[in-house]
Order: sequence, then structure tokens, then C-alpha cells
Amino acid sequence: MRKRNWNGRAFTSLCSLVSFILLCITGIILFTEPHGRVAYWTKWNFVGLEKDQWGSIHIYAGLLFLVAGAFHLYYNWKPLVKYLSAKIETALRYKRELVISSLIFFGVVVSGIWSLPPLSYVTDFGETIKNSWVTSPGLEPPFGHAELVSLKTFCRKQRIPLDQAMAELSKAGFKLNNPDTILDEIASSKGTSGMGVYEVIKKLEPKPEVIKPGAAWTPEKIEETFAGTGVGRKTIGQIIKDHELDHKTTHQKLKDRRIKAKDDDKIKELADRHDSTPIKILTIILTDKI
Repeated sequence: MRKRNWNGRAFTSLCSLVSFILLCITGIILFTEPHGRVAYWTKWNFVGLEKDQWGSIHIYAGLLFLVAGAFHLYYNWKPLVKYLSAKIETALRYKRELVISSLIFFGVVVSGIWSLPPLSYVTDFGETIKNSWVTSPGLEPPFGHAELVSLKTFCRKQRIPLDQAMAELSKAGFKLNNPDTILDEIASSKGTSGMGVYEVIKKLEPKPEVIKPGAAWTPEKIEETFAGTGVGRKTIGQIIKDHELDHKTTHQKLKDRRIKAKDDDKIKELADRHDSTPIKILTIILTDKI
């Protein structure tokens, strides 16, 4: 039996197909996975692969697709040029279709830049899916990339006594020799996540002051009391209930600042939508000053 020669065109086509399939699969996963702050905090994974691993596969698949595409052009350059020349002549007879397709192309680009509907509904849908992973406040980190700071820094930010935190973690079976060890490494010693470490020492965290009707709060006092406490994870309804605020007055304060809010809106999400911060939103609610 004669040995078959290597077929570069067939190999290139198969690489293009495989990379395209990978791009589709990883694209869907990256579109629906939780936000990075949640994924890293909880060590989210899908079929055993974490966020960074899926991201790497997506990038490598894209690179493979580009390389395979370049070789595809190399192998088919002459027939491709001949084909395109014939099609360009044909396309000129379909000016209306050409104009409409060009408008669609620019519409997609402009919608991506300025988040214009109806295409923005796709990204909004993705945001809804990503946010749906957070089924309880504990799944949100107290601050961004909390899993990457040392236990010493974490305890200082959360106002947790460091010596007590180390004792509790040791009792829970975590390997901890140095308070400068980052939470992610401490968590790995027991096969858990930064969230798992926080759950053990959270009971040592002082509770934030409760706002009472008529209490005199200043912007400085609010920042000092609530910064780093995870107040952004609370909803407007929770703030109203926890601190015995008047529902109508609270919403009117936000409305006066042109902030449309519902009771189930989280403070952080509200702040992100209005280019603000959770502390500033809370300041408006409590003092109407920023």
C-alpha cells in the first residue's frame, strides 16, 4: 500500500474547524461565567477548569484560528483572488444590498463602542447570567481581589484581630506559618477558596454601626464606618430595613440625584451604573451630601 503524502490543505482546514469549535464553546462559557471578583473569590470552575484556564483555552484557540487562517490564505491565494474579483464585479450590481450590509457592519461596531440597543440587550443578558451566580451576599468578596492580599492586610481592612484570626484558622485545619501569606495560598492548604477562609474568621469582624433615625452622619463618618465592610453587596431595600429609614424619603433622595433605583438594586451595581461608588450612594441616602 502506497504511503499517502502529507496534505497541508486538509490539515489547515481541520485546524480551522477545531479552533472554531473551541472558540464557540469557550466563548459561551466566558459569556456566562460569573464576574472575575466572584469567580476568583469562590474558585469557581466548570467541568474542573477555573476561569483563567477557560480564558487561556479561548486565547490559544483564537491564535490557532488565526494561524490556520493565514495558511489557508497561503494555500488558496490564487483561486481566492480570482473568486473575489468575480464576486466584486457581481456585488456592484447589488448596490442596495451592499449599502445595507455595510450599515449593519458599522452598526455592530458603533453598538459595541457605545452600548446601543438592541445589541446592548445581548450584553445586558450576559450581565444578568453573570450576576445570577451570586445567590447570597457571602459569594461577593468584601473588596476587589481580596483573595490576593495577605492575611495581615485582610484583617486590617476588615478590622479583625490578627492573632485571633490566626488561631481560628489553625483550629480549622489551615496551614498558616506567616501572617504575610495571601488568602489564596492559605485556602489552597485546605482545598478551599478565599471565601472559605473568610467564613472561618468573619465572626471576629466587628459589626458596622446601625443607622438610627435622626442620627447625625457626615460623609467622613460614613466612609470611616462602612468602607471595606461590603456594604456594596446590600440592596436598597436591605439598607432601608436594616437602618430603619423612610422608604419614600430614601427613594426621593436618589431620584433628586437622577438615580433610578429599585429596592432589589444592590448598592454597588447602582454605583457602577451611575459612575459612582457605594460609599457615595450611601452618603446620598443618609445625608444627601457628596
